Amino acid sequence: MEYHVIDQTDRENLSKFVSEPERFITKPTEHWDHDQFKTVRAMPELVIQPVNNDEVRNIVKYASDHNIPVVPRGNSTGLMGANLNIDAGISLDMVKMNHVLDYDPESLTMTVQAGIRLKDIEDYLADKPFTYMPAPAMHWATIGGNVSTNAGGLKAIKYGVTREHIRELKVVLTDGKLYKFGSKAVKSASGYSLKDLIIGAEGTLGVITEVTLRLYPKPRKSINAIIPYPTLNDAIKSVPAILKSGVVPTTVEFMGRKVINLWEKYAGDQFPIKHGDGFIILGLDAFTDEELKAELEQTLATVKDFKAEEAVVLSADSDEAKKIWECREALLLAIQKSTPKMDEIDICVPINHIPDVLDRIEELENELHIRIPNFGHAGDGNLHIYLCSDEMNDVEYAETSKKVIDELYKTAKALDGNMSGEHGIGYARADNFEDFYGHDYTELLRKVKTLFDPNDVLNPGKIFKM
Repeated sequence: MEYHVIDQTDRENLSKFVSEPERFITKPTEHWDHDQFKTVRAMPELVIQPVNNDEVRNIVKYASDHNIPVVPRGNSTGLMGANLNIDAGISLDMVKMNHVLDYDPESLTMTVQAGIRLKDIEDYLADKPFTYMPAPAMHWATIGGNVSTNAGGLKAIKYGVTREHIRELKVVLTDGKLYKFGSKAVKSASGYSLKDLIIGAEGTLGVITEVTLRLYPKPRKSINAIIPYPTLNDAIKSVPAILKSGVVPTTVEFMGRKVINLWEKYAGDQFPIKHGDGFIILGLDAFTDEELKAELEQTLATVKDFKAEEAVVLSADSDEAKKIWECREALLLAIQKSTPKMDEIDICVPINHIPDVLDRIEELENELHIRIPNFGHAGDGNLHIYLCSDEMNDVEYAETSKKVIDELYKTAKALDGNMSGEHGIGYARADNFEDFYGHDYTELLRKVKTLFDPNDVLNPGKIFKM
């Protein structure tokens, strides 16, 4: 599609919507041309940093009326190019909309602006009896970005993904109006859930400005168990048995010795457990010590049938437990540091089929001579799979990584899985979407997109091609 190139008249008109000139950036730097991976770079013509709903409303309406692309942007922790201005236009940088608007413990909710970081939410709640339960590893990500990708995180198996923790959204649509989707009420059987449509839409349907979060009382008791196994497949195969046993863990993560070795080199530190090549990190929380003990005993009895070695059980706030979680949360950065270029897919499959994906990854490593480190969420089937360029030149890496991605998408589809569990489709995988989900399904989504954004100015080119 041909879009209007921003001219001096547009700059003058748009600048009237912003009260402080330092938030109206006419010469963007490379800070705004990439995401976490820097695989694709695209520079916006103009960056605007709004601070309130009215500014967003005016900017979005002007962009739609004048056929100018407008791309919402958080803290740039995405991996699929969802926040890049591929068609130039306006980067709507939301990071200055970063305030807590309402803390309402009586309704167990908290309302924040979309640009606030997860870390800031955690800090605000640190001395309060409640927590925002989702735990994506990127603590400096903005809540608007998490909502836009329906981020999962480490506690999704027990508490659900981001969608389950959003009560209400304020969203600006291309008509320049601010809509309220959802409410503080817990339940709704009242028409279509537009709130849930916006969640995971990667900024292609509207611009999220405010988010009302569901709060949980902080768990009274919690522990971690790190269970070593001879192989990663042994570890993964034990997970369905744990869940069938009646135990409901907070967290079930998997990682192998290969990625741990990369973390040790990256962090200049040592992983506390030296035996085993595959690991399950299990988190448990409960109201009483007795509940916690019963769940732990059941888990350890169950995994004996899967060659589990002696578990290391730690209180959740111990130094050793913190180091293990630091390792898990820094694995992406450790892998990225180990190679000149890196790409990623985060397919999601039924949990009993994770070993099938791991087997296919090993086959592809041998067939195509590429290193493909991985780790992920064993409890919900979401794998984080990384493609490392290492000694390949750019042409070899592009060709090889495309083959790997195509093959792993075929594997996920055959196993009744999804293209992405939490990182989204963005720009990087938009070409694969229709092939994975089919023409009729994608056409239905195109109709939804056209209804919300008739001029295709909101984050164009993302998720699927129009």
